[in-house]
Amino acid sequence: MLIQTILFFANPASRATLRRAIATAALLVASSVAPLQAASLSLEVELADSSIAYLDESTQARLWPQVWTGAELVAYYFPSIGSKGNTHKTRPSLQLFTCMVGTVCVPAPRFEMESLPVRRQVTVRAQVLQGSAGQPLKLRFELPETPAEHYSFSHAELRAPADVLWREPLFTSWARDLSWEARRGFSKRRKQPLSIALVFPKQDVPGYQMVDLAVRTPGGDSHPGDPMAVTTLRANLKAPDGSVRQMAWPGHLSLDLQERLEASPGWTRTGRVPATVKLNQFPWRLSSYSAKERISTVVMPDSTPRWYGLKHYNAPKGVLLHLTQSGPLAQVELLAEAGAERAIEGQVPVKRETWLFFAGKLMRYRGQLHYGNGAEHLPDTEWRMDWSNGERLEASAANVSPSSLSKQVPDCRWDGCRKNLAEARAQLAASDAQLQSEGERYLQLAREPD
Repeated sequence: MLIQTILFFANPASRATLRRAIATAALLVASSVAPLQAASLSLEVELADSSIAYLDESTQARLWPQVWTGAELVAYYFPSIGSKGNTHKTRPSLQLFTCMVGTVCVPAPRFEMESLPVRRQVTVRAQVLQGSAGQPLKLRFELPETPAEHYSFSHAELRAPADVLWREPLFTSWARDLSWEARRGFSKRRKQPLSIALVFPKQDVPGYQMVDLAVRTPGGDSHPGDPMAVTTLRANLKAPDGSVRQMAWPGHLSLDLQERLEASPGWTRTGRVPATVKLNQFPWRLSSYSAKERISTVVMPDSTPRWYGLKHYNAPKGVLLHLTQSGPLAQVELLAEAGAERAIEGQVPVKRETWLFFAGKLMRYRGQLHYGNGAEHLPDTEWRMDWSNGERLEASAANVSPSSLSKQVPDCRWDGCRKNLAEARAQLAASDAQLQSEGERYLQLAREPD
């Protein structure tokens, strides 16, 4: 009221000067009571490259920036050792036995009070520092050094909305193809954010780190050994005193994936996901979990000469065909005894082939001739082929040791072994069009009604 009276009687020039002085005084008072920005922690995250199976590169280049710029960080704080009061809570704990040193434990049910630390957490949104195309996406999160007395920063979790990925037509149509129960499960999963834990590592992580984002297909299929979605990142926490500590994802990748990363050491510097990783994000084989499955016995026609006349020991009428389908994925597996001309020492090998298609295109093909348990001195024969964007990759055919405990391959001195290897090499020599046509024929037979 006093200030309003002074302004009323002052002339216009004095009135403007007084208003500026009063506003400045109010700001100084507010600053002295509550600083405009308290001392804080600054956590910076660089996301260099991200990859998910099934979506083409141009679609991913459009989607991933939307995913990561919508990220938030949940920071967790724990009380210091020895602190009391509001930093801990007590609860009853049921103890069923009483034990004394040097004696046995005896039943003595009772409740004892135990003290547990109370965790605090702070959630903040990302500030985008660098978002240029072709460059690592840089995010910053400003955190309080301590949210309350006696608390200090422990670890963090980066969360980003995954729904932008699942809204893609490929995945929405895939979900419509699922059973009601599987659709309900996917509707819950699509709401879950991508999550990356960040902790202080026990040893330095050189350059960027590969992170498994732990997502699954709409059909519920996991990709054992090969993550469906990955990203590369590096993170650092800067304290108010200017010191910087590295943070890292504490998870582990499969041994096979680690070996492929070690074969491309430059990725830790650039952060780019190696091609050997991107091309193996398809599943090795489809699981029947949450997928449509059909098993049938088929008398193979003479139009399938590699399987014509063969029979499975559990299906004496013909070849065992196992069809698994989930959205755009279709897999047909063939199983039969290879024939008497392949026998070694009276043992006939079992031939198994797996053909995996995505949206009608052959993506993965595996073959094996195996002499069974107790035949460790007889070599198995295996072959494999992979395709990506119409290009054949990682094609190989070889005799292998039947025992996982031994890397020594038995000599291929038998006629049956030589025939097995010749069949494998002939498959590798076939054109992509020939293999696509052959695989489609088996898929058609597996789909035909009995």
